[in-house]
Parts: sequence; structure tokens; C-alpha cells
Amino acid sequence: MPIAEVRLEFGRGTGPGIPRADLCALLLVGGAPRGAGDLVDADVPGHESGAVTHTRATAADGDVLDTLVLDLASLESAVTTVLVVIRAEGGPLGRIPGLRLRALVEGAQPVRLDCGGVTGGRMLVVGECYRDAAGERWRLRAAALTAPLMPATPRPARPTPVVLPPAGTCAGPGLLRIAFCAEGGGGARIDLCALFELADGRKGVVQPLGGAAGALRLPPYVRLDGDRLTVNLDQAARFRRVLVFLALRGAGRSFADVRGTVTVRPDHGPPQDFPLDPGDPASTVCALLLLTPEGDALRVRREARHLAVRRGVSPQRTVDYAYGWGLVWTPAAL
Repeated sequence: MPIAEVRLEFGRGTGPGIPRADLCALLLVGGAPRGAGDLVDADVPGHESGAVTHTRATAADGDVLDTLVLDLASLESAVTTVLVVIRAEGGPLGRIPGLRLRALVEGAQPVRLDCGGVTGGRMLVVGECYRDAAGERWRLRAAALTAPLMPATPRPARPTPVVLPPAGTCAGPGLLRIAFCAEGGGGARIDLCALFELADGRKGVVQPLGGAAGALRLPPYVRLDGDRLTVNLDQAARFRRVLVFLALRGAGRSFADVRGTVTVRPDHGPPQDFPLDPGDPASTVCALLLLTPEGDALRVRREARHLAVRRGVSPQRTVDYAYGWGLVWTPAAL
């Protein structure tokens, strides 16, 4: 095809118990990415060159649409291939209803890829856009290959093993994505939250209440995006500690009725899942993971610790007391 703009649209259904999915682009130079900056997704929605962008929209019926736009004319000459990948969190792709992908190229009819036959796996390579042997023309090739990990995952400058719960080791660089997929809960809302303490002494909380969503490229380097929490591991030296936890609110609040799966997704290293079993009937808060510095990376330790909440004390304050954070709490707007 001629040098043109390629637009890829990925739609799917959402709802309780349905895994989250993302459309991602991975830029390759000589068959491999140059680093974490060559991955474009919902967390990093634009390549620094401006040639690849990601947007997300939600329809009135709740379906989610991701759009990747590849401006082939603006891609650096060193980039030979752009891989297009669908990534699932919290369960296999086969549990996501309404998977559909459409490619639109200037001057050509739209091409639709039917993803309905996907039954397992958490990664699906759906296509690649690549230069021909002469480097003068781009070609778009469809694929439907499931893989346990992201193909050609960006490699850090040094080897960085990531073996998360229960042992817990260093994780970094890049991003660390954490999510919780619940089963049950008695009608209670389950909020994914994080307490943070930076090396300069600043402390706070990232949570849905009060719109405290945080930021990824600025302090606190932790951001909440819907039901997923992302930690910027490139800023590991700026952290003193981060505690990821769940807090219940609403009718029937008790972890005695809640079970689910915690997913941990580092950019470098294998994804990790671990189950969260029901807890104490008096518990409305559960500490999931504790991140602490180790060298220029973060050590990730599994907690999975349910905490009993005293009458008149909020879940957030309860976890603060348990871990000695020392924040001053005021009521947050819903």
C-alpha cells in the first residue's frame, strides 16, 4: 500500500467479571523494540515521534472502542515494523464478548478481522504493518496468533527478573499495571486504591473518591484509570513505598463475600495472577501489594491481608493505621 494513514479500531463488550482488554502497538527496529518508549497503549497513548497515537471511547451501551492511528509518513526510517496486539487482563480473551477489529486505509475498503473464534490466551497478535524489502512501500498483514507474552517485549538496559507473588523481586523499568477482577461482593463497590510515600517526604492516596486519580509522569507517579492502577517504575528512585489495597463501600460491605483475581503486569517479565479468597466478615479493606525501593527498581511483595475495620473508622484510615502511613484524613466527595 502507499505511504498513508492506517486507522485500527478495536471494539469489545464490558461488564462485571469480564476481563479488561487493550489494543497496543509495538514499534520494531531491526526486529526488536528499542525500549519501553516504543510501546503505545492506553497508558502511554502517543509515541514520542507523534506517528502512532491511541485513543479510547465508551459507547452508550457500555462497549469500549480503542483506536490506533499509524501515520506511516511520519514514522522514523529506522522503524521497519509496527506490531498490533490485543492484550487481556483478568482472564482470557475468550471471556470478552463482542471482540471486533477493523482496519481502515486511505483509498481502500475497510478490512474487518473476526475475533469471535478466540477462546484462550491473554495476548493476540492481530496484525503487522511492515516495510517491503526495498523500504519504499508499506504492507499490512492480518494475523490471529495467541501468545502468552507480548512479542518482542522491550528489553531493559540490564537484566531485570520479575518473579512476583508470593516471592516478590525487583520490577522495572517501564510500567507496572495492577488490576482486580471480583467475583461476588454483596452489592458493594470495590475501589482499587494506593497509599504512596515519596523519597522527598510527600504522602497521599490515589483512589476514586474525591477524584484523586494521581499522575503517571508527574508526582506521585501512580495513576488510577478506571479499574486499573499503573505505577511508573522508571521513577523507582523517587519512591519510599507504595501500598496497593482494596476498599469496599456501599450496601453489604464485607470481604466475607468477595473473591477474585489480582493481576500484576510489568512491562518486562511475565504477567502474574493470584487469587484473593474471602476474608473476615468485619473487613472492608484488603492490602494487596507493597512496593519498596531496591537499588534503582522496586521490590513487589504480596500482602493479601484483610483488615478488620472498627466502627466509625474508614477503610482508608484503617490501612493507614496498619502500615503507619500517618496521613490526616478528611471526608472525600463521592
